[in-house]
Amino acid sequence: MPIKSSISHVRTKRRLPGRIRLIAALLSVIALIMILVAVLAFTRANQLMRRPAEPLETFSSNILPSFTPVSFPSLDNQTRLYGWFFTPKDPPVSTIILVHDQGRNRLQFGLDSAELYRFLLDRGFCVMAFDLRRSGESDGELAGFGYAEWADVLAAIRYVRQNAATRDVLLFGFGTGTAASLLALEQLPPPGTLRAAANGQPAAGKNLETYPEDIRKLDFDQSYIRGLLLDTPCSSADEYIRAHVRESRQWGSQLLQHVIPLAIRIASGHVNNGSTGLITALTRSQIPVFLAYSRETTRVSPESVARIVDERLRLQADTTTVFATAEPGYVNGFSADRENYLKALEEYLEPIASAR
Repeated sequence: MPIKSSISHVRTKRRLPGRIRLIAALLSVIALIMILVAVLAFTRANQLMRRPAEPLETFSSNILPSFTPVSFPSLDNQTRLYGWFFTPKDPPVSTIILVHDQGRNRLQFGLDSAELYRFLLDRGFCVMAFDLRRSGESDGELAGFGYAEWADVLAAIRYVRQNAATRDVLLFGFGTGTAASLLALEQLPPPGTLRAAANGQPAAGKNLETYPEDIRKLDFDQSYIRGLLLDTPCSSADEYIRAHVRESRQWGSQLLQHVIPLAIRIASGHVNNGSTGLITALTRSQIPVFLAYSRETTRVSPESVARIVDERLRLQADTTTVFATAEPGYVNGFSADRENYLKALEEYLEPIASAR
């Protein structure tokens, strides 16, 4: 008869080594922090992008030159944009499209903008001044600090091409408007692509097929942009966003200034739609460029401004005109040192005007 043992075996759960438990806990904390940062970043980004539009200042009719009110859809055909179109007395040389800074509108310098309009008109240029999305009188739920507004710039070019008696345009951007202008240029096919494709060149046609449908529907490429005028450009559009985050002085701004730009790019649909850097777009272009900035730039990083200016001068000095004011500030050359600003502007525009 077999003897039964009175000893029973109790199974115990294996415990993970302490080091693994510690690593798992650390990873959980890191994941929670990342989720918190992401939530804060998208919340703050939403607040920045939904700031109320700056309304147009009240003005009397005799302050501005004679203009025609215009409206047109953005590239997505869902956002209505509004502005003014000014025509010089004599046959025009070209059309200059003004692209304002974030938080401003078609009156970039308030009522002093009228003097800039007149200056450009007197040099024989048509002037298009319009409100980007969620600015002035234009529609739009979200502002994009240039990452969405490039589509508005292309729509303005399309309007000018269809309605103005000029053969090309110049883009004049201020602050984030410089980013919108450079990003718009970058979205277009290289100069001569449309003509080559129309002439049946297979390589050009194949290249054109790589662009989104809304870009292909435009009947112009980079060659339609005759010149670039950029007041306070930065090496990346992210820099303007970081500046706004820092100015908010909210909790965590020093950390979130590096994350919120990504959230705004995602909200603007720009994640897979090109680079955030602007240096390549500027230095690769061989068209004449006017650059204005303060030697003591405030608000945005002076190093970011110096980087893009220096690189343009290193590679394309012969086609670049630079105005640098000694007055500290941001997009302040026209306001703080108007006489010299306009003198440099005339130096840039004169060869373009005389070539016609």
